[in-house]
Amino acid sequence: MDKLKITTTISLILLVTFCEAQDAFFSNFNYSNALVNPAQSAISEDINLRLLHRSQWMNLVNPFTTSQFEGSFPLRKSVTGTKYGAIGVSFVNDRLGDGGYLSTNQFGLSFNYNFQLGGGSSYLAAGIKAGYFNGASSIDGITTGSQWNGANFDPQANLGEDLANPIVKGAEVSPALMWYQNDSLGDNKYYFGVAAFNVLQPETGMIVQGFGLPTRYTITGGAQFFASNNFSISPKLLMMMQGNQSQVVIGSDWVYHMQRTKEKKSAIALATAYRFGDSFIVGAKYLTNTIDIGVSYDMTTSKLTEGLSTTTGSLEVFLNYKIASEKKAKPFLYSIVIYDALTKNELAATARYNSLTTGEKGVIVENKSSATFDLHLKEEYAISVEKEGYTTQNLSIKNSKDNEYNDTVYLERAVINFDLDMQVFDKDNNEEISASVFLIDEEGNEKLLGEGNKISTSLETGVNHKLVVRSDGYDDKEFEISYDKFGTMNRPIYLNKSFIGAYLGLKIIDEDTKKEIKATVMVSDITVPSTPINSLMVMNDFAPDEYPLSMNKKFEILVTKEGYFNNSLKLEVANDQPIKKVIELSALGVGKSIILDDLLFKTGKAELDERSYRLLDQLVDFMNQNSTLTIEIGGHTDNVGSDSYNQKLSEARAKSAVEYLVRKDITSNRLKAKGYGESSPIATNETDAGRTKNRRVEMKVTGK
Repeated sequence: MDKLKITTTISLILLVTFCEAQDAFFSNFNYSNALVNPAQSAISEDINLRLLHRSQWMNLVNPFTTSQFEGSFPLRKSVTGTKYGAIGVSFVNDRLGDGGYLSTNQFGLSFNYNFQLGGGSSYLAAGIKAGYFNGASSIDGITTGSQWNGANFDPQANLGEDLANPIVKGAEVSPALMWYQNDSLGDNKYYFGVAAFNVLQPETGMIVQGFGLPTRYTITGGAQFFASNNFSISPKLLMMMQGNQSQVVIGSDWVYHMQRTKEKKSAIALATAYRFGDSFIVGAKYLTNTIDIGVSYDMTTSKLTEGLSTTTGSLEVFLNYKIASEKKAKPFLYSIVIYDALTKNELAATARYNSLTTGEKGVIVENKSSATFDLHLKEEYAISVEKEGYTTQNLSIKNSKDNEYNDTVYLERAVINFDLDMQVFDKDNNEEISASVFLIDEEGNEKLLGEGNKISTSLETGVNHKLVVRSDGYDDKEFEISYDKFGTMNRPIYLNKSFIGAYLGLKIIDEDTKKEIKATVMVSDITVPSTPINSLMVMNDFAPDEYPLSMNKKFEILVTKEGYFNNSLKLEVANDQPIKKVIELSALGVGKSIILDDLLFKTGKAELDERSYRLLDQLVDFMNQNSTLTIEIGGHTDNVGSDSYNQKLSEARAKSAVEYLVRKDITSNRLKAKGYGESSPIATNETDAGRTKNRRVEMKVTGK
């Protein structure tokens, strides 16, 4: 009778415990493919070797412990190196008590196959796990009445029953699906999977006949979101349902990335989760591209703690060792050169490839006429070469043995027109004007495209078109235009009014050598003397052969060059005949002087005439350009009047000029005013013309 009771009790405990063992749970469930989703091993590109250990209700004398070893190995195509699936092995052990009063073991092999979705970075992995489990109970800790000897209880005495340790065992088959997407560094971005464990519901032993292990269903998912370059949040979910029991865990990893490249990764993470109706979970992780380690603790909140003298909890540690397994496919060098079929010139275009073997897609060359690119031996490729405005050309290649493969492609033009809308304006006032637009072909023949201030036409894309716009009273405007796509181009046209006047041919020479020299030439329209209009003809360069001067205008041509006296000339344009002029520049030298022709004074006075300000301002620029020069401003008169009067007048006029220069920030120690009176005539004083020449102001160089 005792034997039957003991056997039945042990068997029931073993069966119940084993059923629970099938639900073995790890807080770090994303590291336990064997218990959560066998297809999950497809996500990783690496070989993974994992150890997990969990002590449950660890404050009890003899806690439950669960240990797992798991390995997953990517499967790759021998030629391309592309991962097409993975295999996995696993071993799980559950124990109750230090001596293993109850113990179960699970052994599993898994296989999954990857399906690429849409040719991108999304995949669907279909997997299956096949395994074997067994469980046993040790009866060494059981006592019976047979161990009472009438006076004392002897735990070492024989039980008095013929009992063997009962066992449970069976085989499992567990299919699974996993959708996932990885980023460019190979890290998982999103995943979602479902699995069904023990779909055959195997009977577990011979003691309790007809007991079938219930199927356990799991749903798992997660993602990784970056809040910044160094910080990411990884929410995750696990749902398990078996019979009338269910478990739901929701949580997140809070990850700080210290380094994150394809070659080197390191991060630390805080893990938080809640197991509904059971416990709060906290943990810490250290993550690299070669190893992940972590620890977590479950703080129990369920009714299991009621009636216990101490709180309960679970401690868990894990280690994941990763070995890079990425394998490069054997390549060959593919070269392509693209030409325009009409012109036979090289043509910038885009070539794309599509591996018909693996589904991989990419760009060989973009907007260039030639390129070399690595493709994989023994793969069949479809190559497309395309350019807007040309007919796409498709190629097919399969290279099984050569190290190089060359293609020459000639693209035919597709005739596609674009719309050209033009509006014509006067460049000076932006007013609309009427014009005619002509298309000029390669032989110079013209074709009228339209007339008016708004002209619309259609032209072929991808071709340079030469146009000319004409309007009475305006210069013709020629330009080239092209457009590489279908659509409408809007083009404003600005015309210059036709030039009416004469062209000045100017030559600047050295007074001594008579050789042409570079200089700066300023052209001033002095038609209205009080408001001159200045234009720069050339700066420190040779004067142009032609410079336009408008009809019926007066101009002053001022020539300056460092190390030379300024020189100028005045001219008036009365017709359209070309004007040829030569201006000589005299090199600066101590003792050399020039006459300041336009330095004028009020009659009989030393007060400057306002017309003199322009000349004096030019003299200021001259002094600034030759910053070390010292000069004398000398005043001269004719012989009209007394000698003393003429002497004082010449001195006063020279002084007025110097004072003007000083007011313009020319330092006084560089200037000297001197009056010569009538003592130095340069012409006879017997005529009006001679006396006019003698009334002058000279500038003489006194130091360099």
